[in-house]
Amino acid sequence: MELLERAQFLQTLRNGFQKALLREGHSFFIAGEAGIGKSSLIKAFRQAVEDSCQVYEALCDSLFTPRPLGPVYDLAVQMDPEMAEVFRTTPSRTELFARVAQEFAAGNRPTLLIIEDVHWADEASLDFIKFFARRISNTSCLLLLSYRDAEITLNHPLRNVLGELSPQSFSRILLTSLSRDAVQKIAAEKGYNGEDLFHVSGGNPFYVSEMVASYSPGIPDNIKDAVLAVYNRVKPNTKSLWDILSIMPEGLEHRWLDKINGQWQEAIENCFAHGILLVRNNRTVFKHELFRRTIETSLSPFKRLELNKKVLELFLESFEQSGAVERIVHYAKNAGENGLVAHFAPLAARQAAALGAHTEAAKLYLAAIEYDPDKEPGHLVQLYEAYTYECYLTNQVKEAIIYQTKARRILQETGSPEQVGNCLRFLSRLWWYDGHRREAELYAVQAIEAFDSLPPSKAKAMAYSNLSQLRMLAEDLPGCTEWGARAIDMATRIGDEEIRCHALNNVGTVRLKVPELQGEGQKMLEESLRIALHHHFHEHAARAYTNFISSSVSSKDYNLAEHYLEEAMQYCGPRHLHSWTGYMLSCKARILLERGNWEAAGALAEHQLSGLHQPGIVRLNALTIRAIIEIRGGKQRALDLLKEAKSLAFQLNEHFRIVPVAIAGLEWEWLTGHRMLTDEELAITGSLIKGANNTWLNSEAWFWLKKTRGIELDLPALYEPYQYLQEGKGSKAAAWWKEKGCPYETAFALFTGNEEQKREALVILQTLGADAVYQKLKSEMRSSGIRKIPRGLRSSTMSNPAQLTIRELGILQLLQAGASNKEIAASLFISPKTVDHHISSILFKLDVPSRTKAVGEATKLGILK
Repeated sequence: MELLERAQFLQTLRNGFQKALLREGHSFFIAGEAGIGKSSLIKAFRQAVEDSCQVYEALCDSLFTPRPLGPVYDLAVQMDPEMAEVFRTTPSRTELFARVAQEFAAGNRPTLLIIEDVHWADEASLDFIKFFARRISNTSCLLLLSYRDAEITLNHPLRNVLGELSPQSFSRILLTSLSRDAVQKIAAEKGYNGEDLFHVSGGNPFYVSEMVASYSPGIPDNIKDAVLAVYNRVKPNTKSLWDILSIMPEGLEHRWLDKINGQWQEAIENCFAHGILLVRNNRTVFKHELFRRTIETSLSPFKRLELNKKVLELFLESFEQSGAVERIVHYAKNAGENGLVAHFAPLAARQAAALGAHTEAAKLYLAAIEYDPDKEPGHLVQLYEAYTYECYLTNQVKEAIIYQTKARRILQETGSPEQVGNCLRFLSRLWWYDGHRREAELYAVQAIEAFDSLPPSKAKAMAYSNLSQLRMLAEDLPGCTEWGARAIDMATRIGDEEIRCHALNNVGTVRLKVPELQGEGQKMLEESLRIALHHHFHEHAARAYTNFISSSVSSKDYNLAEHYLEEAMQYCGPRHLHSWTGYMLSCKARILLERGNWEAAGALAEHQLSGLHQPGIVRLNALTIRAIIEIRGGKQRALDLLKEAKSLAFQLNEHFRIVPVAIAGLEWEWLTGHRMLTDEELAITGSLIKGANNTWLNSEAWFWLKKTRGIELDLPALYEPYQYLQEGKGSKAAAWWKEKGCPYETAFALFTGNEEQKREALVILQTLGADAVYQKLKSEMRSSGIRKIPRGLRSSTMSNPAQLTIRELGILQLLQAGASNKEIAASLFISPKTVDHHISSILFKLDVPSRTKAVGEATKLGILK
């Protein structure tokens, strides 16, 4: 069938290919429903350019657990068969990725790489896609990836890949259904009623082509009938071939087909000739997935069981040769061989975890649990705890709590005191991470009690360090230090570097927040990180990075925070430490917020809130950041976000969780004149402030309590800019905040100054998009008798006819005032180069050639007065 209504998509790919010829490589994610024509588009493009480049193709399989790095391996081996040895012998994921990426980019000719159906890709493969897409711009490669957008749920790993890639490194192509006119044209050629065909097909190209080719109108039953009509007419030998291939979504290598039935060769050749079957990645598969599914679903349950057993026996006989553990699990599951699933699933899970495919590992451990025929308590505990840990690493904290609780129940009846104590200790960690401080404390204390009469051990020292960690999170310096010292002492006596690493992390972090102990805390946390990296304690290294980032953000040392953030993401990403990367991304959103990039901060927080299974601690951070942006912008959603954040924060009952939410609530009260915090909540907040040595956060709370409620806390010391405000030195405070790159705080400090400084503050606030704050302070200026107030953006700007961003609107206002690029950069805390990029965007959107004409056009459109 002619490729209709795809010219614009083909041209987009051609444009990308032309740039790749100039070593400006690019990635295209081609999305659409099943049968929409993704493969057809890729095939047409390939045929158009294959004489000008090297082409390599791979496919992701719809297995119960996909092959780790399957499509990447297939591509690499196509390019160089010796790469198979590289995969077997390279232990480091980062080194392997770098080697493969180098191989892809090394050719003298441009390279077209195609991976289809990445919605079925394993996490290790998705990691490589992210790794290579970030580096493709300096190569002559074009990477095409197809996926079914309907299968990309909110928490699908591919969504995270798309969210974390730079928008400049890739493009999305969303294929649309054929129009009524296109379908009518196809129908007319075959003598069909075009309207009926469009009605039953919905314009899906596969459905249209299949119905036209089979002369069978209607969907979906008629497509099924058409496939089965062909199926019923073929010879028994061909039918048996189709039966076996129909239950194998990933296809089957030719050598295995020969082993199952040596008489299939003629049938295979005929199917290739008629386009029913084809070869992908050295495996024989159906050309159309819906064709395969139609045959599979037509088989009786007993027939499917028989066929799965046959394939299972094939792989079991050649297990040592094939090493296809994940495929054995898949077919054992479908063959009802529970014992084999239980036997091979843990092995496959360990292999997946070793490759960093922790989501697949979790699925496999769960399969081992569900299919274990004996349910022997000791073995179940091992599976439960292995599954729990994989869930913990992959942000499935609620699931982890469920299975760790199951392990605890068994251990309390059959386990040793040490096993019980260790189980309780990890339950404490899980409950805290899910946002439940009370349960975390309860299990931490119970773990200590379980170890009370036992001799020193690794598990006992870890229980001490866990309680030290909880005290650190509550900013309880004496409690954290006491339990941390016990853990360090025991770890030193038994020679355990891992526990020493964990405890140093706790004590170092809590001391970092006390100005006079900051140097000592820095050294302890650096030592913890050094030990973790040296001994490959992945989780402890991630925690050390996280605490460095969080402390740096609190002290407004954003450059240091971003340095650690970059290191941490490079470390945690390839290891699939999602529980840590999620928290780190919330720290990144906080940096963006405080440095004035509210649009990016809000988008990142919203992305985290869209995750269905985010741990409470990560959700709380995202809620608070999103709420602050909505509060300052005067949005109705602010209060709902704030209420949810407050509920989570007070569940945790920690200074570092409650105080930021209380500050946001006080800001909302100041803007609206309504109460958000109860007297009891204020009392709890005040008590936490007095009990914590966090000068940075306490000073900010002091400012807002005084501004909103008229309450002046008696703090031992104020953070430098707030001390300036207390002394009436608003200009010094503004200069301090400006040097740190915090425009919102700069505006507040400026507003305490003279009329000119107040006007400057309003311009900053409006540029940020703090409309509610802008209106309130403008009203205060008018009430105080100030007349020359900066003109704002008109209400008609809300419709934004030119689709300018908030930042561009602010720059446009400064252009109206005659400001130079350097002056705009200084006012908005951005570089002159960034200003130049924004102005270019403004000129493009307004379709004008100069800055002067941009101001004129904006005035004409009602954007400026």
